[in-house]
Amino acid sequence: MSIIYSNITFTEPEKLSNWEPPRRAGIYAILIPDSNSKPRPFSVVYFGESENISERGFASHHKRSCWVRKAGNETNLFVSVYLMPNSTKEQRTTIESQLVQQFRPSCND
Repeated sequence: MSIIYSNITFTEPEKLSNWEPPRRAGIYAILIPDSNSKPRPFSVVYFGESENISERGFASHHKRSCWVRKAGNETNLFVSVYLMPNSTKEQRTTIESQLVQQFRPSCND
């Protein structure tokens, strides 16, 4: 089952620690468990974009400490992606900005 944000279908959330990032361009969402969130029990804490998600460097990401603080620990970090093969940086940045503006994730500042 996927997650939909603003009519954009993201992949099923996976634990960030076990995840194999795709070698494709796209938007990624960092999620944490949230039993109050409907219809899925996750809240987004960060949206980002990358030309090649596999090269993004999630272990050393500049916002990782914020993600972990919001999640409580590393094991509560999940990721979901919206792949955008052959997209431009401008296209990805536009969508990322729209998602950040609409959902106001706590680690996007």
